[in-house]
Amino acid sequence: MAIESGIGNHETFEDNVKELNSWGFVIAEEDYDKQLNYEYVSKTISTLLDEGDSFFTLKNKEIISSDRKEKDNVYEEEAERIIDRAVEYINNRTFSPTYDYAYNREIKDLNDDFEDGDIVVVDDMFKVVEKKDDEIVFKDAEFEDVFAYLEISDTYYIDFEQAEVIPYGEEIQNTAYVNETYNLLASNNHVFNSEGFRISYTLNKSGIDVHISRNDNGVNIYGDLSVHNVKPSFRWLYEENDLKNCYFDLKFNTTEKIGASIGKYGNYHVTLKDVDSSSFRKMLSSIVEKQSDEIEATIPICKIKTPIPDIPTAYLNFDVLIKLYVSGKAELVLYNSHELGFETRNGNIRFINEGDRDIDAILQASSKAALGLNISLEAVKFRLADVELDGGVRGVVKSTMHLYDEDGNARSEASDIAYSTLSELSDGNPDVKICGDLSLYYLLDLMINTSKTQMAKLGFSRTYNIMDDDNQIFGNLSHLEDGHFVKKCTRKNRDSIMSMEQVKSNRIVLNSYAEVLKKDESFKIEILSLPEGYSTSDIVYSSDDNGIARVNGGTISPVSPGSTRINVHTADGKYSSYVNVLVSTG
Repeated sequence: MAIESGIGNHETFEDNVKELNSWGFVIAEEDYDKQLNYEYVSKTISTLLDEGDSFFTLKNKEIISSDRKEKDNVYEEEAERIIDRAVEYINNRTFSPTYDYAYNREIKDLNDDFEDGDIVVVDDMFKVVEKKDDEIVFKDAEFEDVFAYLEISDTYYIDFEQAEVIPYGEEIQNTAYVNETYNLLASNNHVFNSEGFRISYTLNKSGIDVHISRNDNGVNIYGDLSVHNVKPSFRWLYEENDLKNCYFDLKFNTTEKIGASIGKYGNYHVTLKDVDSSSFRKMLSSIVEKQSDEIEATIPICKIKTPIPDIPTAYLNFDVLIKLYVSGKAELVLYNSHELGFETRNGNIRFINEGDRDIDAILQASSKAALGLNISLEAVKFRLADVELDGGVRGVVKSTMHLYDEDGNARSEASDIAYSTLSELSDGNPDVKICGDLSLYYLLDLMINTSKTQMAKLGFSRTYNIMDDDNQIFGNLSHLEDGHFVKKCTRKNRDSIMSMEQVKSNRIVLNSYAEVLKKDESFKIEILSLPEGYSTSDIVYSSDDNGIARVNGGTISPVSPGSTRINVHTADGKYSSYVNVLVSTG
């Protein structure tokens, strides 16, 4: 948890105390050199928790051990344990529903006589009346023009079945939201097209699930993305033109699965597999230029407005979009838990940015996948606070061609063509070997309180841009040969080639994860790598829908147009993978 105004950020005790004093913990300067004791600790932690300064309350919460006394000295190791317990408590803070407000002045009706400076509601927004030469002009009202007092609080899990949804469609993509609002029921599956993608999304009680796909001209991309288990916890207290204590915390989970296969060169690979390396290089550019190996798109999905229980005119709103860049073949699976938000106290702010991330990926090309979210707290017709997240991964694969001459000597040449494309075109050619070097990073672009919010107008905003250049997700396993990670490059002159020591996979690795098939075609799934202790005889295949495609011994046979998933898993169920199959109408 990031506490930027609080405990332990400075080198000296005096500086730490000064920082704590800005949060309402006061200690006299003449006491700065004294040994820290549990009395001071309890005052500090209680202030941070906004619980009053009860030493016994903290003992009851098991933040301070039950056998401690107020005058006992506190040493560094114990202080760190207390801080950890307090942070855990803060991270799980809850509030009971509260809603109370008072206007600064009477809100006039549109049929009333207006005076300069009156407040009126026009098109569901507060407006200030300005009279110029007997002409009435309505201007947007500021929050402080309308409210003398506002207090709201709540902690709950969002029920997305109660949401109002404004969908995007092809006719309104990349434009302002349409005015019409739709009630989305769990059974409804909204479908539209954008940027050449077919997008569908469904809301259920716990969240939103999105599926995207694109299948045309050798491009096959699919994605399953979800946002679930959203738990907001907030408190907003405004009085007499002053924002008092404010807390806004969001916990939620996201899953992002992206698979892509871009560029089909089967017709050319037969021609190129027997040519010498010099001819291969000359023919390459003209072939690849005939089909694009890159897809980049930003796809807006929808805007979701969820009511806050027990608080009239209050909502938590979501803007959902997907950002995608793929070149060649890739599969990314991201599992993320997020905690984002902030707290203000006595004019100071601390930012909350915490989470766990897990990734499962196969990359044979440069790729980027990110889920974009803006989650905003709206009450009494104003956007009070928000969190904007653009999170995912970015993988860069740099390709190298090793071209062998008639004497077996290798010449290495970097290429800007996707590794997967080069591998496909060179398959079976003994004079051409392809390597890839992968750099894979987590991405996180985060803004807490964008310019549209009341918090930003009060100066409480922060932007984070994080890409971990120093630590690759896969560590030192970043060199690819024949679709596998290896410890080091083995492409040498033929008289000195050593046997390649492959790193054992911890998953089922397939030759393809997405295929487009015509009704008279078939496709053979090849197992490139298995977890240690398993063989191909341990593999079981199944189809989610035998009416669209069947599978027998790893061979996929189309049945009728549509899309389905062919599952590949070990007989004991410990490991699994799948191939996303689209059977075309052609």
